[in-house]
Amino acid sequence: MKAYNVDDFDALIGIDWADNKHDICEIPKNTKHYHYTIIKHKPEAIRKWAMELKLRYTDQKIAIVCKLKKVP
Repeated sequence: MKAYNVDDFDALIGIDWADNKHDICEIPKNTKHYHYTIIKHKPEAIRKWAMELKLRYTDQKIAIVCKLKKVP
């Protein structure tokens, strides 16, 4: 398996996963501008966010890290 570097991705996304909401930080490549958003812990909200992300980064590589309080 290839070891990846942050420079291999067009965006880095961190998710703080919680019971009621999820805090998300998105950092596009070659910028220091962070985009913060909060989504509800609802399937529709998560799907909407994921589809918007797909549109913003069509045919690009993104890395997503998720912080969990519990192990699934």
